[in-house]
Formats: sequence, C-alpha cells, structure tokens
Amino acid sequence: MAWGTLSRIVLWWLAAMFVLSARPALAETAPIAPTCHAEGDLDTSVTEMMAEPKRWTCSPENWSISRPRAFLRFDLGQAAAPRELRFATRLTGFDAMRLTLIGIDGRSASRVVTPDDVIPATSDWVMYVDLPELQGQTAKLVLAIDNPRHTGIVSEAGLIPTQSDTASIRLELLLAGICGILCVPLTFNVAYYRVLRQRFLMWHTAAVLFMLLQTVVTTGLINRFATLTIDQLNFLSAVSWGGGVAAAALFSADFMEPDKLDRRHRRLLRGLALWIPAWTAFYLFAGGSLRPLVAPIYFASFVPVLGIFIWTMAVAKLRGSRAVNFQIAAWTPIMLAGAIRMFTSMGLTDAPMEMQLAQHISIAWEVIVASLGVADRFLVIRRERDSAKEQSRTFAQLAERDALTGLLNRRAVEDRFEELQGEGFRTMAVIDLDHFKDINDSYGHAKGDDVLQAVADALEGDDDTLSVRLGGEEFLLLLRGKNAAARAERRRKAIPARVAAKVAGIDRMVTASMGLVEHSHSNLTPADFSMLYAHCDRLLYEAKGAGRNRTMSEKLRGFDGHQQLSRTAA
Repeated sequence: MAWGTLSRIVLWWLAAMFVLSARPALAETAPIAPTCHAEGDLDTSVTEMMAEPKRWTCSPENWSISRPRAFLRFDLGQAAAPRELRFATRLTGFDAMRLTLIGIDGRSASRVVTPDDVIPATSDWVMYVDLPELQGQTAKLVLAIDNPRHTGIVSEAGLIPTQSDTASIRLELLLAGICGILCVPLTFNVAYYRVLRQRFLMWHTAAVLFMLLQTVVTTGLINRFATLTIDQLNFLSAVSWGGGVAAAALFSADFMEPDKLDRRHRRLLRGLALWIPAWTAFYLFAGGSLRPLVAPIYFASFVPVLGIFIWTMAVAKLRGSRAVNFQIAAWTPIMLAGAIRMFTSMGLTDAPMEMQLAQHISIAWEVIVASLGVADRFLVIRRERDSAKEQSRTFAQLAERDALTGLLNRRAVEDRFEELQGEGFRTMAVIDLDHFKDINDSYGHAKGDDVLQAVADALEGDDDTLSVRLGGEEFLLLLRGKNAAARAERRRKAIPARVAAKVAGIDRMVTASMGLVEHSHSNLTPADFSMLYAHCDRLLYEAKGAGRNRTMSEKLRGFDGHQQLSRTAA
C-alpha cells in the first residue's frame, strides 16, 4: 500500500474517530450535569456545605479531588422524578459515597453507597448508583464522595434515566463489533507463526490480547457476562492497557527491519516493558497523601513512552523502513487520543477528557493496520528466506558442478555415494579420452576445452545416469536400471561423432577408453567409492593397453578382485 494512500486513510479515520467520540451525539437523552461542586474534609457534612454557598463552584471548571471529600450538587427544578433517574459517573475507585435528596419542604433522604453497591455500565466506562427515595417534590441532590481516585468521578458526573435508551443498545452492538474485529488477527498470527517463527508475531499476539481485554473491560461489555467489583475492573483496565502498550513496544523493537533501527532505539523500546508495569503498579496501589496525584503522575509517566515511540518511528522512517509506515499509520490515532487523555488528566485543562469511544475505535484501527503490517512483513521475510534458500541451493549446485562442462564433480557423487547406491546406481564406468594431450599440444588448450564440452554433451545424464567430470580428460558415469553397461557403451561410442559435429578444425577422430564395473551390493559406504573407482581405473588402463577406443568390464560380488562372475571386453 502506498504511503500517500495510507496517510489519507489515517486522516479520514481520525476525523471519523473524533466525530464518533462525541458521546452526547450517541445518546437520545443528555445527562443532567451537576450545578455546583466543592470539596472538604471527611468531617465536613452535607448540612454544613449547604449552609455555606460561597464554598461551591457553580461552573464547569476547577474540578478537583485534592481534599478527601468531594461534593456535587444537582438543582433538579423541573427534572424528572428522582425514581426515574440514577447517578452516573466515571468508573473509578472511592471509599464511600453519600447521596442526599432534599425536598422543597426541607425534608431529606440519604443513602450511603460503597464500591460494592454501584452498578457497572455495559456500554461505557461508567458506574451507576440508584438515588434514595423521598416522598414529595425534590429540589436538590447532593453527593459527598470520600477519597475519590480520579477527577473524572466529579467532572464526568450526571443524572440519567433509569431505563436504557436504544442508543445505548446500538452502542453496545458497535462495541461488540469492535471486539470481534480484534479477534481476527489472532487467527492469522497463529497461521503466520506456524510458517515463520518470528518473535514479533508473539509480541503482536500478546498486544492484541491485551487490547482485546482492554476493550472488553472499558466498554463495559464484560459486565454482560461477569460480575466484577470496581477494584477488579480497575485492575483489569490498568493491567490490560499497560500490558498492551508494553507488548506493542516489544513488538516494534523486533518488527522493524534489522538495518532500519539501531541497538539503542531497540533497547529503549524494550525498556518500556519494565517502565510501564512499574507505573501501573503505582497507579493501582498508591494511596494516602498521594491519592489526588495518582492519576496525574500515572498519565505523566506515559509522556516519555509517547516520546520514545515517536522518536523511534521517525528514525526508522528517515532510514527508509517499509515496516514503520504501517506502525505510523496504526499508532497515530491512538497516540493522538492518548496524548489528549494524558495532558488533560495532568491538569492542563479544567477537566480530564476521557475519549473512551475514540480510544476503542483507535485500538481497533491500530490492530487492523498493525496486522496488515505483520502480513506485509511476513511476506517480505518469507521472500527473503526463500531467496536465501534458493541462493544457498544455487551455491550448493555450483559447488557440485564442473565449471567448464556443467557436469557433476567428484565431490557431488562421492558425498552422496551411499545414498546413490541405495537408489540403485550400481554400475560405475570411468572414461578417459585417447591421446587428448596431443590435441592440446596441436590445437591449443582453448580447442581442448571445446572438445571436453562436446564430450560432456555426449555423456549427458538422465534420470538413470549421472555424468561426472573427474578432472582433465577423465569422466565417470554412475548408472542404474536395465542394460546399464550397454547404455554406458553407447555414450562412449557417441563421443567421436559428437566431437566431430561440434568442434571444427580437428583432423583426427577423438575416441575414448572405458573401464566399467557392475555389482549387486546396496549397502556400500562412501569409503567403498574409492575401492570401486580403483577397479574401474584398472580396467580402463587395461583397455588403453589393449589398443584404446574400447571398454573392459567386470561383474563383481566383492572388491577383493578374486570373486568375479564374468569379464568382457568391447
């Protein structure tokens, strides 16, 4: 996929992501926002706060949990009856929550809620609390929340209808579809790993599993199938997010091409696998005086993580990496959404921007594009591996071939002699050209090379014949099947005609002598090659001594020279 096309797709996806992340647009009924908010100590009562109007901030700014108790006030006015409403806010930890309804006649009703009493949502990272019951018309709802762990518990608070609208159901279906998309790459990774056992496939699988868990938990879908406490949900959310980013860092370190990212950058990416779990543990377990700072410090810990990802991607891009194009396209939306969440949670805005839906969509996008990158890298590595194997085979073949004639060399058959014997090659013939030195002396070595090439052509092998050049003007045949001796003899006799046809300027007939041995043994070892060759060589020189241009052959039971069944001359 061209980088320009990939860039345009990313831009379109970013636009869609931020449009869809506007949660009010997906809801049929907008929540009732708190009218005012305040904070105090644990001994500060609702009655005391209501008696001091100046302590309240009645605008959507300066949200804070720096003191142990946070207060919210809803002026209900013409709102629906309390029994038709419930309190909804960001799912996060707290010690206790007191909800107080105040009627227009001054009567009140309260309810104390612990984390075990809240109802986790099934379509968002939200928790619900039922309101207390109060007879008559209600004027206000006041909440006192003890030791909240995230500012979003007050800034994201609201009152919503107790009955779910159809928009929530549609949203659940959308989120379930995203989770389904996240499952697809897992199947492909298993198939890829069976073919190509690369470590980055394991890290990508781990990243996808963590991101799938993160999405199932933070979308609330897990609450359709399991009953978990707030602490358990927070734990799964933090661990899955940290684990996903850490696995993605390890994936990136192994995914980039070897020459596109140096050791220092790879070490930085791998170091995040230690950095992130440490701060995740801090986020989950730090408390006491650190409680108001836990979330800002935790999100601040991801600033260097973001910086390392951007730096390494920029370096790989400048060095011409192909794989990093997919990384940039995959991570740009989630890094942008993450950066907004980080910096707003660090107090740079009036309230944190959760962007949960944007995160879910960008996670799905990251997994899809990263999986495309994995598939592309898989194909590249497989092509490189296949090319290396083919090159290795080519070099091996070159090492087994005679450079001048293209025939096999002695090493090729001697190393495989035992295997060839088992395949039935039990006839060996050694062929030597007659008076070849005179040809070199009379016509030159270049003409002699032409003669050797013509002889190689005459001796050309087939499925049942292996043709070998031993060196100089000496050749060897290994044959199997019926009439092996006769086939070898036909090749020897074809030499004069083939040389005459292919080599011009020679005024004499080029002939050859041959020594041939047939045996019936199938369990010979590489050491027996030399013994069998020695028999053929002896027969060859007998043929030379008998006048040349002829064959001497034997059929053997053994190699001691005394157990010959027959001996022939041709």
